Amino acid sequence: MPSPAPNASHTPYRTADTQPLPIGDPSAPQEAPASPRRKALTYWIGGLAAVLILAGVAVSYWKGPSVAPGDGASQPQPEVPPSLRPYYERAQAGDASAMRMLGTMYYNGLNVAPDTKEGIRWYRKAAAAGSVAAMKDLEQLGLGQDESK
Repeated sequence: MPSPAPNASHTPYRTADTQPLPIGDPSAPQEAPASPRRKALTYWIGGLAAVLILAGVAVSYWKGPSVAPGDGASQPQPEVPPSLRPYYERAQAGDASAMRMLGTMYYNGLNVAPDTKEGIRWYRKAAAAGSVAAMKDLEQLGLGQDESK
C-alpha cells in the first residue's frame, strides 16, 4: 500500500509563536531614512578624504624625510663608498693630500663611479688648503683654482 501524501501544513518540528522584540524605546520618535542625495554627499566626502590621505602619503613617500636647517638635527653625511672612506675622513680633518686624492678618484672614476663635478670640487678644496699638486692638476684641466666650469 502506498504511503499517504504528506500534508503541506504539517511540519515535522515544533514551532513557537513568538513576536520580535522591539529595539529601543518604541515611544521615541523614529528617525527618517537618509535621502539618496544625503547618502551620495556622504560618500563623496568620504571618498575625497580618502584621496587626500592617499595623496599625502604619496607625497611624503616621494619627497622622503626632510629636516630643515636649524631644527637641531645634524646634517646627514653623504654616502661615501668604503674604498674612499679613509681619504674622506682625512680630508674632513683638513688633509690637503687626501682632498687631492678624492678629487683624482672621483674625476677619473677610480673605485667609484666617475663624477667630474665632484672631482673638481675636491681638487679645488685641496688647492685652497695649499696643495701645489692640486693646483697643477686644475691647471692641466684648464680650470685654474678660482675658475668655474
